[in-house]
Amino acid sequence: MSDSGPIVTLLPLDDRPVNTGHVAGLAATAGTRLRLPPAGLLPAGGVPADMDGTSRWLEDAAGDSDAVVVSVNQLAHGGFVASRRTTEPLARTLARLDVLRRIRADRPDLPVHASVTLMRTKKTDGAGAEPQYWDRHGRRFFALSEELYRAEHGRPAAVAQARAEIPEPFVADLFTRRLRLHAMHLACVELVAEGVVDTLAILVEDSTVESVSTSEREWLESWIGRLGLGDRIGCYPGADEAGAVLTTRAALEHAGLRPKVALACLDPDALGRIAAYEDVPVRDTIADQVAAIGAVLVEDAAHADLVLAVHPPGLPPRDWCSGPDQPERPSGDAVRLAARARELLEAGLPVAVADVADANGADPALVMALRGAGLLPRLAGYAAWNTAGNTIGSALAQGCSRLLATGDRRLAEHARTLTHRLLDDWGYQTSARRGFLAAGTALRPDQVERELGELLADLGPPADKFGIAPGSVCFPWDRPFEISFALEHLEEGNDRR
Repeated sequence: MSDSGPIVTLLPLDDRPVNTGHVAGLAATAGTRLRLPPAGLLPAGGVPADMDGTSRWLEDAAGDSDAVVVSVNQLAHGGFVASRRTTEPLARTLARLDVLRRIRADRPDLPVHASVTLMRTKKTDGAGAEPQYWDRHGRRFFALSEELYRAEHGRPAAVAQARAEIPEPFVADLFTRRLRLHAMHLACVELVAEGVVDTLAILVEDSTVESVSTSEREWLESWIGRLGLGDRIGCYPGADEAGAVLTTRAALEHAGLRPKVALACLDPDALGRIAAYEDVPVRDTIADQVAAIGAVLVEDAAHADLVLAVHPPGLPPRDWCSGPDQPERPSGDAVRLAARARELLEAGLPVAVADVADANGADPALVMALRGAGLLPRLAGYAAWNTAGNTIGSALAQGCSRLLATGDRRLAEHARTLTHRLLDDWGYQTSARRGFLAAGTALRPDQVERELGELLADLGPPADKFGIAPGSVCFPWDRPFEISFALEHLEEGNDRR
């Protein structure tokens, strides 16, 4: 990567690879020098960070940066998980936003892009990243969330009955937490109104159409509209992709580029479906993610800088993380989308693929269709991980970063990040993880490394240029949900056997 590229300082959502290493790969593709906090400032596993330390680091790093990208969850609460668990007084957390005001005072022309997430409404029992009472009452809280939404929107509801299923102290605790976070969201909107923050992404994590998360999004959107800030603030499904999207936006702005993005979807009506864990149609998520990255949607692919080929939510819904037995469906749609992608590529148009057919993994039929048509090395981007918002934002960030890639070094980095997403989203999330879950065996890094190595060999170009760095496979938060591994370039004439 050239030393002449812009410096973007990123305070990420947390330490997980998708929020750090993945963004670094996209930045290297775009020729951006990404500055991340020292590892010691970002503890693993959702442990709250040293917020005073990260604040000092951010203020110092902003001094010679060309843009700053900030996760407010990290800045104000010490991380993504910590923002769900916090019991700190609101005044204390709001005070941590003052570092952004100081940065603006010192650097009036410095672009500052921020993101903040709404607390999710998880539908299963199991505390995990939630307060401990979620172990016994998670599903009951989800039911209460639905009833509250219905009551707030004038529909028949059974709020009292749903509320009576949960001890009142737990109900009061949860909604006090949500109240504090909602106040933080409003404070972030005010930062945009003040001119402290240039753009703000308010990400709705793991929601449904009828939930208190949706109500909170609607309340925020009403204030955004009243203040006339709709061109600078988006409120839409997503979370973990925000660092990649906003860092890529900073690179595009520095280059003076506002890409035109067209959509390719063989079933446009399917874009009206609402993907799992989201509360708006996929077409709305796409439009908001395109706006967040600083691009503009166009109708005609012939006039586009990038085409986003969308594999829309399938029926019946499928979630690769919910269990090993998933319903199969015909591969015809995948084959036809691959054929359409080939037509676009042969017309000289860059194509990024956003596979949102399933939650938490790739549709194997589409990967095989793309591989069979020889299209994988020609793609500008690919993503198929976790939620539709995660996938769409990541595919756009990869595709837009590719638009800025010049020279062999950046193109090689693009090939590496493309291969990494394919191996993670298809190789691990859809294939390896499912196999281990089905067998009921523990996930051992050495076993996963061997299986991923075999899957990598099956992908063909551009994956044939890479091998898994020995000993690099690990599970960052000691859970099977996400994986970390490094890809290394193979020496010419050698293979990974």
